[in-house]
Amino acid sequence: MKIAKFTALFLAMSLILSGCSATDKSDSEKKESSKIYSENIALAMQEPKTLNPITNTDEGVLNVLNLVYDGLFEINKNYNAIPKLVEESSMSSDGKSMTIKLKDAKWHDGTPVTSEDVSFTVSMIKSNASSPYNYMAKNISSVNVIDSKNLTVNFNKKNAFAEENLTFPIVSKNQLSGKDINSVAANKIGNGIYKIKSYNVRTGMQLEVNKEYYGEIPKDIKNVYVSIVPDSEAVVSMVEALESDMVKVDINDLSRFENSQFTIRKYQGRDYECLLMNQSNQLMSNVYFRQAISYAIDRDNILSAGYMGDITSVNIPINSTSNYYDSSVKPIGYDKNKVSELIGKIKIESKENIKETDVNASNKPNNNTGTSSGTSSGSNGNSSSQNNGGSSSGESEKPSTSPETGGEENSGGESSGSETPSEPSGGESSGAEAQSRTSVYAKEVVQRTEPSKEETKDTTDAEKNNSEASNTENNGSTDKNNSNTKEKEKAKEPTYYTEAQLKSIISSNPLKIIVNREDSRRVKSANLIVEDLKAVGIKAEVVLLDASGMQKALTNKSYDMALTGWQLSSIPDITEIMKNMVPSDSKLNSYLAEIENASTEDEIRNIYSKIEKYCIDNALFISIGVKDNYMVTNNRFKMNMYLNDFDQYRGIENFIMK
Repeated sequence: MKIAKFTALFLAMSLILSGCSATDKSDSEKKESSKIYSENIALAMQEPKTLNPITNTDEGVLNVLNLVYDGLFEINKNYNAIPKLVEESSMSSDGKSMTIKLKDAKWHDGTPVTSEDVSFTVSMIKSNASSPYNYMAKNISSVNVIDSKNLTVNFNKKNAFAEENLTFPIVSKNQLSGKDINSVAANKIGNGIYKIKSYNVRTGMQLEVNKEYYGEIPKDIKNVYVSIVPDSEAVVSMVEALESDMVKVDINDLSRFENSQFTIRKYQGRDYECLLMNQSNQLMSNVYFRQAISYAIDRDNILSAGYMGDITSVNIPINSTSNYYDSSVKPIGYDKNKVSELIGKIKIESKENIKETDVNASNKPNNNTGTSSGTSSGSNGNSSSQNNGGSSSGESEKPSTSPETGGEENSGGESSGSETPSEPSGGESSGAEAQSRTSVYAKEVVQRTEPSKEETKDTTDAEKNNSEASNTENNGSTDKNNSNTKEKEKAKEPTYYTEAQLKSIISSNPLKIIVNREDSRRVKSANLIVEDLKAVGIKAEVVLLDASGMQKALTNKSYDMALTGWQLSSIPDITEIMKNMVPSDSKLNSYLAEIENASTEDEIRNIYSKIEKYCIDNALFISIGVKDNYMVTNNRFKMNMYLNDFDQYRGIENFIMK
């Protein structure tokens, strides 16, 4: 009922804003409007601040402009770069330049697309820091124009992702040079399969087929009519009201379109989900404990029940369909029997008190100890309604880049899920070192444990045997000194928590899993993780935080685990995300450094495969997957679309009217 009321209200408001009412429209106007809808593909977008694709920052407008402007390369449905305006390309042997030959493409005014246009576009991007493509051009040092169709793009350093970095749209030098680059008049000439026939805020934008397009033009291609609406919610409502044919929606809006008039298409998006493990904490710094947690969690159940199956499993922050992803590497499997065995291998000095983490989601520095423990409602009882990145908006919280302690390489790069690395990361914690790494509010929950009766008996028997052995030998001073030295050395040997003591600690002191309270799927998944851990004797609890609290707790490193995520870039370089997820792991950093020196797809694929295996073998984090997105389309069309999140209307030219 509320939806219906809102739709009616919206349509009424739209008519008022456009300067007329339903009764003001003549029969001829109504007939014309109906004809436009029946003969064209209908879309909607918010009013653009500019039609220049280089300076536009609105995602909805960008998706429309992608129909008007092509780039040198484009991202396909598998999130891999493929040629668009490029006829041929080749990388130099040092990986620092790409030579390109352009196709015989034309601008919509009939003039050719040239190398000068590419050079001009790169300069415009580099001079506009707010451009959504600015990061793509940062590594471009210059563009050498050889002739009208041939050019060389030079990079400051090796560029393993050169094609992905060249997926920005190309604009016309002739149209924009020396002019206001954001004026509507200067930005009506593109090079794509559609061209702008007309644009008016009141009447919308009309796109007609570019019959001089250099690529294939489908036989049944339709023109496109784009309505201008007040906001993103109105874009969704237009589809619901059958005034627009397609829109990307979030999970909260799906129920509005679950009827025979619409088709909901799922496709792999770019929101990556994972469970971070805070290695600043004593137990989490131990590889065997992290492995035990990994074996204890039923990851398949998290995917199916926590994320309702709308997520694709991956081992690292990259799309599963990427050319760089090694799908043969498998994550640690669900095996509760492994947990006790791994806990038995943990060695933590008993002189060190294992502390329960107190989640600090405030601005206070973590330089003292507190006595209050974290609660399920948030830190220090404070919470707010702010969203923290894991909401339906798709944005993600960004953990701190403060250094943490990581692991060492698994010998021989063995495949995923091995029980233990040959040189385990944090397999032994010196205690003092672990204490120095802990930067959280904490309360002591375990006092130093006195030796057990069995330990006391063993020590007494050992001393008695030493004494009897000493009496059978020469009573000279040299032998006495040797005996005393051995006893002193034995006394200096560290003592460790027993397996029974560690199991008692982890079954009574809860691990704190922080999660954004606004993200229902993360919250559900976190609770499933708590139940999995409980089943193997590991106590855990979920701490729900708002956006601000999540960011602060991540920055303060005052958590044991964090269910969080990142939004993936069109450039599949995992370096920065991995450094945020696992700071200061020397072996991982050495792998990441190899990416910068790579120059071919095969080299990157091999490096990523090693990273997948290393992260799994050392249980540095638990990777969950990349969430699906949803595209709603009107059933009046049959369609074969090639959806990806960077070009949401890709393939719209293939729509066929039923």
